[in-house]
Amino acid sequence: MSNFRSALMAGVLLLLVPGASHAQEAGLGERRAIAAYAKETWPSLEKAIQTAAGFAVPVTLDQKSLALPGLAESYASDDYLRKTIIDPLIQSLTDIASSDIGKDALQKKLKSIVIHYDEASAPASNYADGVSFADGVLTVNWKPFTNVDDIQPRTKALTTELEQKL
Repeated sequence: MSNFRSALMAGVLLLLVPGASHAQEAGLGERRAIAAYAKETWPSLEKAIQTAAGFAVPVTLDQKSLALPGLAESYASDDYLRKTIIDPLIQSLTDIASSDIGKDALQKKLKSIVIHYDEASAPASNYADGVSFADGVLTVNWKPFTNVDDIQPRTKALTTELEQKL
């Protein structure tokens, strides 16, 4: 069998194997950089999210999925996570919690927030497809460091999902 055919067959098998991933794992540099981000930058952002919600909602930052290969030097940039995920989340929660009814609904129904990135299911720009709210868990699945200026469309996707289910 030719090298091309072998490579093609391997690719087809990879597509058929449940749980097989095309994503490259983050290296040591990326793991160190995301750990530094989680230690130095994340606590104040997590607090801002909780302040916006009006209570200390648990927020999980899935470091492993958010550490993208080759981008370690970008993690500390506001363009990496803050503008693409954190700021829209803070704005959405602030908008919802701006009334007593909204704040009460958040406190009663929002049990936790999970921020992660799954390359296979994260939308390129239809941000509503990357947000879900089920069983009290708000899950945000958007690619970091992409379409940085789309803060309002992301905020709208979050607010719409939450308001429909609160």
